[in-house]
Amino acid sequence: MIFTNQDKRVLESDVTAIETELRIRFPEPLRKLFVENNGGEPEPYVYQDDSLSTVVSETLPLISDSGRGTAVDTYNNLVVKKRLVGSNFFPFAVDAGGDYFFVDCSSDNADVYFFRSDTYPDLSKGLMNLKIGLDAFWLVLKLEERA
Repeated sequence: MIFTNQDKRVLESDVTAIETELRIRFPEPLRKLFVENNGGEPEPYVYQDDSLSTVVSETLPLISDSGRGTAVDTYNNLVVKKRLVGSNFFPFAVDAGGDYFFVDCSSDNADVYFFRSDTYPDLSKGLMNLKIGLDAFWLVLKLEERA
């Protein structure tokens, strides 16, 4: 997996400080993502299964020095303020349509979920369990098929 256009480097101590601030514990695969690839565009980037076909436009940086929206900003907006998903879900990526990928932080496997905003107004149906952990998620991404 290659990530391009990454943001500033993040240290383990930065991740721990964010966890303390937000009162959440990141599973190891999510910690690893932020420390090794803070933000950026994955390649390959197409996610497809029986119920969903989308792209991972970018991963959200935990901390940014380039003015990009961060995973912390997104968590505070979607989880804390709007309460779209439970507090155990942490956003890590966004698709081309502006929908978010989340990790279930109560899962050591860092189970991946996708939030579909097109379920509005019944947002209770928006969170889809992709039934895959974060480490395996990167391995199933494909290159875009060219016509």
